[in-house]
Amino acid sequence: MIRLFELRSEKGLSQREMAAAFGISQGTYNNWEKANTQPSIEQLIQLAKFFEVSVDYLIGNSDDAGAVTYVAPLSPEQRDMVELYSSLPQNVRTAAMTMMRAAANK
Repeated sequence: MIRLFELRSEKGLSQREMAAAFGISQGTYNNWEKANTQPSIEQLIQLAKFFEVSVDYLIGNSDDAGAVTYVAPLSPEQRDMVELYSSLPQNVRTAAMTMMRAAANK
């Protein structure tokens, strides 16, 4: 894989540690880094999540790492708040944000 060595090195991990994290042999991981073999689609997704980059970045199709982070789904109350906020005129949105920041001491 084009960027596996670079990403692993940035995290300060050995091939042995990476192999253990993904439940594969060190030889298999080494073959991925050397591009002798390719991980499965599922393994590519796991690697991208592990390194917090996009699959395209991982395999060299993009220079944009496209950091991937997990975002929890909004609760029904949060969705309602977003919908209400979106329906407000801009001057009211600004006032609402000012009040919320003051209430949160931010």
